[in-house]
Order: sequence, then structure tokens, then C-alpha cells
Amino acid sequence: MQHMKMGNRFMLYNIIVLLIMIAFYIGFSVNYISSWKKSLFQVMDSFAQSLSYPAWTLNDGLAKYIVTPMIRVEDVLSIRVMDDRGNELAYIDDNKNVGSVLDKVLNIRKGTRTVELYYKGLFAGRVEFYYYYWTPTVLLFQIAIILVFLYLLIYMFLMNLQKNKALEKTTKELNEANSELELALSELEETQQRVVNSEKMAALGKLMVNIAHDVNTPTGIIYSSATELLDKYVLVNEKYAKDELTEDEFGNYLEITGQVLDIIIRNSQKIKELVQSLKRVAMQEVTQTFSDINLKELTEDVLRTLHPKLRKTRIEVVTNIPDALVIHTVPGAWAQIFMNLIDNSITHGFGYDNPGRIEINAKVSSDLLIVEYKDNGKGMDEETKRKAFEPFFTTDEVHGSGLGLSITYQLVVELLGGDILLESQKGKGVKFIMRIPIKRDEQIAQSKSDTQNF
Repeated sequence: MQHMKMGNRFMLYNIIVLLIMIAFYIGFSVNYISSWKKSLFQVMDSFAQSLSYPAWTLNDGLAKYIVTPMIRVEDVLSIRVMDDRGNELAYIDDNKNVGSVLDKVLNIRKGTRTVELYYKGLFAGRVEFYYYYWTPTVLLFQIAIILVFLYLLIYMFLMNLQKNKALEKTTKELNEANSELELALSELEETQQRVVNSEKMAALGKLMVNIAHDVNTPTGIIYSSATELLDKYVLVNEKYAKDELTEDEFGNYLEITGQVLDIIIRNSQKIKELVQSLKRVAMQEVTQTFSDINLKELTEDVLRTLHPKLRKTRIEVVTNIPDALVIHTVPGAWAQIFMNLIDNSITHGFGYDNPGRIEINAKVSSDLLIVEYKDNGKGMDEETKRKAFEPFFTTDEVHGSGLGLSITYQLVVELLGGDILLESQKGKGVKFIMRIPIKRDEQIAQSKSDTQNF
């Protein structure tokens, strides 16, 4: 009778433990898959935003160029970009682990997600992401194995308890060890999740750098400049056809055409420099290209590039840079730094339509180039200032991507070997102080030698 009671108790304990593990596994699986899918869909949405313009302009080359690094995202099998009529603009696939032994054993699920593309409020097309549940399936498979082993341990423990009640002291110690094992397992799972998320964010950050979201700014300038030039052309052509075109009007048209073409050429070159700079930041294996530049001229070039955007605001930009300040550095990096900071001020500091002032100062002190950028906009509170350089952190989810200041930090610290300090208070604007070591003649010679050897 006593043996039967112990047997029933043994079975009851086993059933309870099994139910707890099953409930834990199901609950964890549901939450983790939901979190994983939400994170993956956010990445897809971010990618889709960069495809709106290529889809709108039917630029299949640019679309394919943008989606190429996207396929490296874990769990994405293929990407298809289509215009508003359903015609395919770009398609790229990477089967990754599809067809592997583990894939066949687990019969990993696959899914499709379609994201519609809109450009300036108009439907431009759609992008289809084909993905599969590789990451959650493998992780949950590993956890299931761990739980099976844990259940076997508990089963053996209870069986030993049933056979020898005299080992109560040992059983108590085993219970304590089992509790510590469960706590360690829980901590291990949390640590593993943090590591996975950290590595995923790092990889995603590099991929997002590769797509060069800042290319949108000069691209928009080229588009608006070309549109303006076309409008002028149509007007002059109409007057010419009616023999109403005056010499002054034609001269004015030539002058404007020269200016607009100069803007287009400058911005086209800027796109090339931005893309090269972004690639160099993301790929440490690529040798950086240094050259001698006049910092004031470069800054003025950037301001001319941003003029179509700045003229729509009430922001005054003032520069205090010595005319003869020539440094040996990466021109594309500085162009992007200034563009990111100015764009950040327009978007977050002044909110597009508020008046304000931006000031850029530069000087050489000892062996350091000190560049100070400041505005008198809204400023930042302590929480925003603390997270300002974190990837994907933004206070304006509609207009901001959260990458501008993060990329600026990488360029200053990792590429140029300097440091950047942020000073700001709520309602009192922001100040960025960048200190960059100046390359001397022997360092320049060594840099050129390294470049030639590479």
C-alpha cells in the first residue's frame, strides 16, 4: 500500500514537472517568436523605406543595389521589388541554410511578407520579403533539448527518492542543486538572448550603413534641381517658339542653368563620396583614402549642396574657419559629418519651420584640429543626450532614422581617430566639439606608403 502511494506520488510529481516544462516552453516559444517576428518586420520596414524612391522612378539598378546588402539579414531568403503595376524591378535570393540537414530534420517554416511602398503619399509599388523561421526554430530546438535533459534529471531524482527515502539529506542537497541549476539556466537563457540581440543590432547597423540612408539628401537635391531646370526650359522654349524671348531672359536662363547643373554635378559627386565613405566605415578591411583639403572650402561646398533644403527654412548658417586651414584627412567623412549635423539641427533642433542659427567653428591647437558645431535650437534633455549616439535612437520616428549621429560618431572616433563631446540642455541648443589628431608629414608619408602597399 505504501509502495503504491509512493508510486502514485512519483507519477503525480512527474506529471506536474512535465506540465510546468511544457507550459514554460510554450509560453517562452510564443513570446520569443512574437518578439523575433516583430524585430524582423521592423528591419523589413526600414529596408522598404529606402526602396520608395527607386520604385517610384522605376530605377531597377538602384533598387537592386539597395536590396543586395539586405539579403544578408539573418532569416531573409529572398527579396522581390515591384513597381505600382506589378512589374519586377529587382529580385535577389540567398537560400542560406535551406536544404541543410538541420533544415530537413526540423522542417523549418517559411513565410512571406509584402510591404507597400509610398513616395510622397503616392503608391509606388511593393516589396515582398521571403523569410523562414531559422533563428527561432534552432534556438527553441536547443532549449527543448535542454529541457529534455533537465526533465530526465528530475525524473531520475524522483525515482531515487522513491526507492530510498532514507536519502532525505542527499535529496535535499539535490533539490538545492537543482534550484541553482534552474537559476543558472534561466540566467544563461537571458544572457544568450542579450548576446543574440547585441550581435543582431551590430550586424544590422553595418547593413544599414551599407545602404547609405544619407544618400537621400543629395539625391533629393538632384531631383529638385532637375525639376526646376525642366520648368525653366519649358518656359523659355515656349517664349522662343512664340518669338517672345528677350536677350535678358535668355541670359538669365543660361545663368540659372549653369548654377543648377553645377549643383547636380556637385551632388552626384557627393553621392559617390558618401557611398565610398559609408563603405569604408562599415568595412575595416578597406584602406581609407586620405588627401589634403581646405576645410573652409569643403564646408562651403556642403552648405551649397544643402542650400535647396536650407532655403526652405529660417535657419542662418555661419562659419568661422580660417581660409588657409588645410588638413590631411578623409574629405568624404567630413562632408558627411557636416551634412548629418546640419540635417539633425533642421529635423530635431528647429523642427523645420522655426528660425535659428547654426555656427561652425574650426581651429588648430597644438596637434589637434578642433571643430565646434552648435545651434540654438530646442536642445536635449539628459535622457536624449545619453542615447544620442546610439544606433536607431530617434525622437522623431516619422522623419528620423536614428542613424545620423551614430554614423557621425563612428566617422569621428573610428575613422578619423578623434573624439566627440556633446553638450546640451533643454531649450538651450546643442554643441558638438570634435577633436581630431593632425597628421604630420611623416605620418602622411607612411599613410601613402600603406595605401600603395595595399
